[in-house]
Amino acid sequence: MAQANPWNGSWKIDPATVKYDGPTFSVATDAHGFTVTRDGKASPKMVCDGQPQKEEDGATTTCVQSHAGYVIDATRKGETSRMTLSVAGKTLTRKVEVSPAGGSPFTITQTSKRVSGGPGFAGVWKTTHFDESQDTGILTIEVTGDSVALKETDNDKPIVCKLDGTPSKFGEGRTISVKEDGSHTLKVTYRGDDGKLQRENTFVLSPNGKTVKETDVTPAPSSSTMSMLFHKS
Repeated sequence: MAQANPWNGSWKIDPATVKYDGPTFSVATDAHGFTVTRDGKASPKMVCDGQPQKEEDGATTTCVQSHAGYVIDATRKGETSRMTLSVAGKTLTRKVEVSPAGGSPFTITQTSKRVSGGPGFAGVWKTTHFDESQDTGILTIEVTGDSVALKETDNDKPIVCKLDGTPSKFGEGRTISVKEDGSHTLKVTYRGDDGKLQRENTFVLSPNGKTVKETDVTPAPSSSTMSMLFHKS
């Protein structure tokens, strides 16, 4: 009987190994709203007057200011989301409740620490924690011939890709590709339909086949690096 591919199986995350080095960004506020600057590039001003406004990515947003921060409702290609920004002293919490068209709702929560500035939302912040409710903590991999079925911890079903880096459609407006780099490394790349890099995940299988280390790199303007270790389950 042929030996099973060492990648194949379920892998469970070790929470103690998760490390997240998120982006640093600055916020300028005035009586009408706020502007966020990342890597020296300022985003269009978010006007918080309760009126709908069109964004560069095609979304329609409505922002209102609350006693604790801001609430932003957005609609883009049938997907709706509500983002709540709240400041408690030196901590900023960004909570996004997403309802995809035809998909299951999920929540993204980011926590940032104040670097300088204040009081309130204005100042410089660094993101130190990221959490997504879709994340099951289980990674599944199934290599068959020249293809791989990959189900990452925040996906609801496996994605089948060729191992030669050929892009496959992934969700709305982006692609995924998987490239085998030797027998112990898989590189997973996410791009927009315009070809622009969105994120690259590298999976490295240990020599004894018992653990997988994942390192995720997101480029500017929201640069971040996240790493974690999985044990075979």
